Amino acid sequence: MGRRARCAAAVAVRLRASHHRRRPPGGDVRGRAEAGAEAVTSLPSDGLPVPPEPPAPSALPRVPDAPLFAHRTAVVTGGGGGIGAGIVRALIWHGARVVLADVDAGAARRTADLAAEESGAEPEIVVGDIRAPDTVAELTDLAGPADFLVNNVGDYRPAGPFLTSDETDWQHMYDLNLLHILRVTRAFLPGMAERGRGGIVNLTSVEGLRGIPGNAVYGAFKAAVVNFTASLAAEVGQYGIRVNAVAPDLTDSPQTPMWAGTRAKYADHVGSWVPVGRFGHASDHGDAVVFLLSEQSRFITGETLRVDGGTLAAPGWFRRDEQRFTNMPRPLH
Repeated sequence: MGRRARCAAAVAVRLRASHHRRRPPGGDVRGRAEAGAEAVTSLPSDGLPVPPEPPAPSALPRVPDAPLFAHRTAVVTGGGGGIGAGIVRALIWHGARVVLADVDAGAARRTADLAAEESGAEPEIVVGDIRAPDTVAELTDLAGPADFLVNNVGDYRPAGPFLTSDETDWQHMYDLNLLHILRVTRAFLPGMAERGRGGIVNLTSVEGLRGIPGNAVYGAFKAAVVNFTASLAAEVGQYGIRVNAVAPDLTDSPQTPMWAGTRAKYADHVGSWVPVGRFGHASDHGDAVVFLLSEQSRFITGETLRVDGGTLAAPGWFRRDEQRFTNMPRPLH
C-alpha cells in the first residue's frame, strides 16, 4: 500500500471512531449507565472537548396535540373584571377548567359570557369576598384539587400620605393585598404537593419594586408579595410546584378609572410615559400568566415578571422625541 493510500485509510479509521463516539440524538445510553461506566470527556485531535450528547427526543418540548391546559383546573381570585377577567379568558381559551371567585356577581357573569362566546366554555363562579375564610372554603370545595392558582385580588385604595394614615387603613391594605394570598395559597398547596405538580402566579405591582408616594403601605405589601413568591418557590420546588409573580403597571381596568380620563387628556404624552407607547390591556397580563403556568416556563420559578410596557426599564426617564430622553417631563397643563 502506497503512502497516500495508508493516510486515507488512517483518516477513515479516525472518522469511524469519531462516529461511534458521537452517537445520534436519542441513542440508548442505558447500557452504559447500568454498567456503572464513568462518563469521560474526549478530546479530539483539535484539542476541543466533544460536546455532550443532545437530549433524547422524548425530553424535548413537543407541539401539543390537545389544548395547552386540557384536563387542568385553574383557580383565579378576583376573576370577574379587569386583569382577572383577562386571565380567566386566556386560561379558558387554552383549555383549562377555571373556577373564579369575585365579590361582584354581575362582573363575574359578564366574564363568563365573554369566555363562552370566545371559547365555548365558561368558568365556574364563587361569589364572595376572598378575604372571608368562608369564601375560601367554598372555593376549595367547588374547585377540588387545583393544578393552578392565580392570586389576583388587590387594590391600592385608599391612597394618601402615610402621615395621615392609621392602623385601620393598614389592616385594610394587609387584608386586601397580602393576607388572602397566604390563606388561599395555604388552602390549595397541600393538594399540589401530594400530586407532585402545580403552578402558582401571584399578582403584585411595579409599585412593589419601586417607591410610590402616597401609597407607602400598598407598596410595602406588594413588595411582600414579591418576597413571598420567591421564598415559597424555594420551599416547594421539591414537590414539582413552581411559583411566580406578575407585576403590572399602567393598565386599562375598571379598577383604575382615572386612567381613562388621563389617557384622553394626555394622549400625546403616553408615548413618553410608556416605552411601548400604550397602556396595558388585561389580555397582556392573561398571556403572561398563561406563559408562567405552561411548560414553556418549566425552568422558571421564584421570578417576578414585569408586564409594564417598559415603564420600569428606565424609571424616571421620559421620551422627548425619537432621539432624546429627559428625567424632567414636560408640564402636563
